[in-house]
Amino acid sequence: MKNNRNQLTIILLALGAFVTGTAEFIVSGILELVSIELDISIAIAGQLITIYSLSYAIGALVLVMLTSKFNRKKVILYALAIFILGNLVAFFSYNFVVLMLSRVIMAMSGGLYIVVATNYAAQIAAPEKKGGAMATVITGFTVSLVLGVPLGTFLASYFDWYYIFLIIALGTVLLLVGLYKLLPPIEGNQSLPFKQQLEIIKDKRIFTGLMATIFWILGYTMVFAYIAPLLSNTANFSIKMTSIALFVLGSFAFIGSRFGGYAVDRWGPNRTISISLSVHIAALFLLTFTQYSTIGVFITLAIWGIATWATTPAKQFYLISLKPQSAETVLSFNTALMNVGMMLGSALGGIIIQYLNIAHLSWIAGIFVAIALIFIKYSLYLKY
Repeated sequence: MKNNRNQLTIILLALGAFVTGTAEFIVSGILELVSIELDISIAIAGQLITIYSLSYAIGALVLVMLTSKFNRKKVILYALAIFILGNLVAFFSYNFVVLMLSRVIMAMSGGLYIVVATNYAAQIAAPEKKGGAMATVITGFTVSLVLGVPLGTFLASYFDWYYIFLIIALGTVLLLVGLYKLLPPIEGNQSLPFKQQLEIIKDKRIFTGLMATIFWILGYTMVFAYIAPLLSNTANFSIKMTSIALFVLGSFAFIGSRFGGYAVDRWGPNRTISISLSVHIAALFLLTFTQYSTIGVFITLAIWGIATWATTPAKQFYLISLKPQSAETVLSFNTALMNVGMMLGSALGGIIIQYLNIAHLSWIAGIFVAIALIFIKYSLYLKY
C-alpha cells in the first residue's frame, strides 16, 4: 500500500514538473503572437525566455539553499502556490513589463520546485528504483513539450493566448491539493555554507560536467526558443503547423527521456551521454538543410528530440554519482546552470536573428553542443 501511495506521489511530482515546463516553454510556440499583441519585436519577445531562465536559475540555486533547513513538503507546496500566483499575473498582464514580472515569479518558484521534487522522488522511492523515480519527474518535464506546449500553441490559434496561463494556474491548484494530501513530510537539512557548496564544484569532474550542461542546453535553446519564427520563415509553417511540429518534437523528447533512463542503467552514462550528444550535433547541422521541407523538418525534429532529452537523465545520474552525499546541491547547481545556458541561448539566438538570417541558427547551435561534448568527454575521462 505504501509503495502504491509513493508511486502515485511520484506521478503527481512529475505532473508538477509538467506544468512548470509548460509555463516555461509555451512562449516559444506563441512568440510571434506575443510580439504582435504587445507591439514588440520577436527578438525582444524572446527575452521573456531569457528572464525566465535567469530567474529559474536563481530559484534552483539560491532558493534551494535558503530553504534547505525547512520541511521539504512545505517548500514544495509554497513553491507551487507562488507558481500559481505567477500564472495569474501573466493572465492579467496588460503590457510587456507586467508579463516579464510574471515570468520572474513563475521561474523562481518553478526552479525551486523542480530541484526539491526530483530529490523528493528519489527519497521516497525504493532503493533499487531511485533512478527511475528521478527519470519519472524529468519525464513530466519533457511531457510538457509533448502535450503542454503544442496544445497551448494550438489553442492560441483559437482564443487569446493569455488564457493559457489561466488554464495552467487552475490545473496547478488541483495538483497542489493532491500533493498536500499525499506527500509524506521530509525534514530539511541544515544548508551547507555557500563556500562549502563551491568546494563541490571545484571537483574537476563536476565542473566540466556542469560546463557541458551549459553548452548542451545553450545549443538546444538557440533553436527551440525561436522555433516558431524559424519554421515560419523557412518552411512557411502556420501556427497550427508549428503546433504539430512541436508535438512531434515533444513526443520524441518524451521517448528520449525514457530511453535515456533505460540506457544509463544498461550501458552506463559514458556511452549514453556521448552517443546522445553526437546525434544531437548531427541533427542540428542536418536541420540547416531540411528546414525548408515539411517532411524534412518533422524527421529532423524527431531525431533531435530523442537525442537531446536522452542526455538529461543520464547526465543527472552521472553528476549525482560523483557526489551522492550532496545530491540536492549537485542537482541545484546543474538545474541553475542549465537555465543559465537557456538564458544565454535565447539571448544569443535573439542577436543572431537580428543581425543574420534566421536560417543560420541551427548550425551555429550545433557548434555549441559540440563544445558540450568536449567538456563531458573530459569529465568522463577524469572519472574513468
